[in-house]
Amino acid sequence: MTKTPLSQRWAATAALEEVLARLDSSADGLSSTEATARLQRNGPNALRTHRVNALAVLGRQLRSVVLGLLAATAVVSYFLGDTTQAIIIGVILAVSIGLGFVNEYRAERATAALHSRVHHSAVVRRDGHFIKVDVTDLVPGDVIRLALGQTVPADVRLIEVTELECNEGILSGE
Repeated sequence: MTKTPLSQRWAATAALEEVLARLDSSADGLSSTEATARLQRNGPNALRTHRVNALAVLGRQLRSVVLGLLAATAVVSYFLGDTTQAIIIGVILAVSIGLGFVNEYRAERATAALHSRVHHSAVVRRDGHFIKVDVTDLVPGDVIRLALGQTVPADVRLIEVTELECNEGILSGE
């Protein structure tokens, strides 16, 4: 079981006013200029995206235990004088690595393309009004509005709740 850092436990158990004060915010949200300054200081609300790297894909292909055993078998066959068998095993090895590389590289490129096309937005209170912004533009201290069917766009502290229901199945794998 992993321990939750003290700062995260504090944010979950402290009084709402204390959390808002520590974030230098209020229930009315932030102004656009404050949000822009925090975005520049903290960076976007996003994890580093996965980059497709051909060398990394090839490296994963070459780390296969089965392919290592085949390569060792080819080397042993060659030194025992059975060059025909060593060449056949080498060709099988090369074809296997090539096909695995091509398939995995294509899959990674397709995944990266899909990921770059998906954009999520959140309704956030800025300058006293609720507006829709990209979730990467959320900053600490923002007040967001969640509605039925939305995913939670960041770590949040609930201020006001009416008939809250949460499907945690995606977290537990149910």
